[in-house]
Amino acid sequence: MVSEDADLAIVVFHSWPIRTFRIAARLNTAGVIFSLHYHFRRTTILIGVNLGGLEDGSTFSTRAYYNYNVPNASRAEGWIALGCTAARIPHNLYRMQPGGMGTDFDPTYFGYSTALAQPYLDAKGFVFFDPHGFGSIQTSGATVDITTTAGEAQYLDYMTRLATKVAAWMGDASPSCVGIGLMNEPSQHDNATYQPLWNKAIAAMRGAGYKGTILVPWTNWQAVSQFSATNPPSAVVDDVGPCVLDVHCYLDQYNTGSGASAASATIGVERFAGLFASQLPSCYSGIVLSETGCPNDDISRTAFSNMLTALAADSRMIATTVWCDDAWLAKNANYITADTTDPRVQIMLGCLPK
Repeated sequence: MVSEDADLAIVVFHSWPIRTFRIAARLNTAGVIFSLHYHFRRTTILIGVNLGGLEDGSTFSTRAYYNYNVPNASRAEGWIALGCTAARIPHNLYRMQPGGMGTDFDPTYFGYSTALAQPYLDAKGFVFFDPHGFGSIQTSGATVDITTTAGEAQYLDYMTRLATKVAAWMGDASPSCVGIGLMNEPSQHDNATYQPLWNKAIAAMRGAGYKGTILVPWTNWQAVSQFSATNPPSAVVDDVGPCVLDVHCYLDQYNTGSGASAASATIGVERFAGLFASQLPSCYSGIVLSETGCPNDDISRTAFSNMLTALAADSRMIATTVWCDDAWLAKNANYITADTTDPRVQIMLGCLPK
């Protein structure tokens, strides 16, 4: 007789070479599969960018091309042509759901995101949608902490609707090709406060039929340096999967992404050292570095190269998306475009499979 807790490991090799999948199928006492937990890992790290713009401007401004930038899909296609097939697409929560809790998303604004994402889906890369609320929800027309009673209700409504929309858009695409981040850079509370809410959001998203990847942030602006062997990432509950840890790592002294030069040639490697020394809970299929970047000076480029080389060597790393290809941020020294004469782009391309 098979125990209800038995796992049946099924390894599936997809038609493109950079992914393998492990599906843990749980069996009941009659030997019938009653749940599947989907994991994926990549034999090489994916490299790409943040296609920023939709999150630009003040929180409650709504005029496209005036208050915020709308990126063109040609930007995505330019990066994909170089082999950079990962992308993060940030968005503003108020613009997405201007009618507030209980109302549908703005179809035009949601369409801006999917138009950017479609080339990555076609390329069988990895693209993920990221709500830039910084630990708050703004759909009511006011900024509300998502851990409050009112904020939690609004946030769960939002994430359920986002999951439903993305699930319909992605269709039967591989779960490893599409992701949704739970929140960009929450920082008001500690991880123990956010963890129950992440579990509720994951359950709501899976209940809505979303089978893609879920990216889990932690506090302190998602700084990777907060983790160590004695302070590993906390587990979340996701009975479907895949679920990944979502971290940020800039190279300037204060890890802010201000565009200042790297603190040292090894700063990125040092900031990742604690996470790489820790045990990643089994609920996570891997790690995504969704924000990083550096200016174009010698020490910063060396630090960037050292970090990406270290990440590419760790099998838990799934993707890195560099901040940011957004013309409205051109004055920030981290600004980057798909220009192969840029040494930073050359470093990114050097980490791709030969």
